[in-house]
Amino acid sequence: METRLLAPVKEFVTPNLLTIGKDKTLHDAAVLMASVNIGSLVVQCDDTPCGIITERDIIRSIAAGRQLDETAIGDVMTQHLITISGSIPVKDALVVMSKEAIRHLLVEEGGRVIGMFSFKNFLDLERLRVGFI
Repeated sequence: METRLLAPVKEFVTPNLLTIGKDKTLHDAAVLMASVNIGSLVVQCDDTPCGIITERDIIRSIAAGRQLDETAIGDVMTQHLITISGSIPVKDALVVMSKEAIRHLLVEEGGRVIGMFSFKNFLDLERLRVGFI
């Protein structure tokens, strides 16, 4: 496991990010996430990532009494995107996630987003490595 913690985070990235527009509804986001079994979507504003919408955001919105089919993603998304370089070690990415209390990081290389790193990515690959899946 120590070797994996020192590997560059880009080895654990989910490429081909699914995105959604900020004017779409929370219902749209929930349907898309459920259809592909993921927990977050990058929010696009004029072809540029401007936020992230997660399962947590949707749950908080429901708890606050918001209507999923009437609430725009842009009204509840997390606007502060935390990005990391694809070359940093996994252990450093995990530290960032812990300090920021988040589960998803955008990964950049050469000034462009190459994918998303989540703790689930790391766990899935570790399970595969040890033969659990």
